[in-house]
Amino acid sequence: MNTVVRKGSFDSGHRVMHERFKCFNAHGHTYLYELEFEYGDALEIGYAIDFKEIKRVACQWIDDILDHGFIANPKDTVMIEACKAVGSKLYLMHLTDQNGYCNPSAENIAKEIFFAVSVLLNNDNLWLNRVVLHETPNCFVTCEGLSSEEDDALLDSDLYQQVNKYREEKCVVEYDLRKVSEENK
Repeated sequence: MNTVVRKGSFDSGHRVMHERFKCFNAHGHTYLYELEFEYGDALEIGYAIDFKEIKRVACQWIDDILDHGFIANPKDTVMIEACKAVGSKLYLMHLTDQNGYCNPSAENIAKEIFFAVSVLLNNDNLWLNRVVLHETPNCFVTCEGLSSEEDDALLDSDLYQQVNKYREEKCVVEYDLRKVSEENK
């Protein structure tokens, strides 16, 4: 197996609704993440994807959407209203059950990152293999894919349309100078 890994970080607040202990309180973390891609063949230029491309598309999506914002359960009306009242960046979880409930646990956040990055960068030769998400220096989760139910739910959510729009705006950049026409250099 051939892999390419890109690391990054983002700072976000969250809370876990209905938890009996301290994570019920609004609090924040500096999340560290690793995006591990598997690939079939290196391109003619020598790599499967340039690290800059992962940063430009996937890491930038994570930064634009999650960094310095609050990640909320869609049923957490108290925190949603508080964020709206002060104009704070807000991300609502999409992996909801039939009642629209999904806590922003590290596990669920990693799944949504896995989904979004897969939509952004997967192709015939490159696919996201794993997301490792560190909530603290000592605690992390690993997501190596979604169940078919989770994938279907996210494909039916507005997250899928948002990520596709983001992908279209970013487009793919050709890094091999030999393949770029003179007018596009």
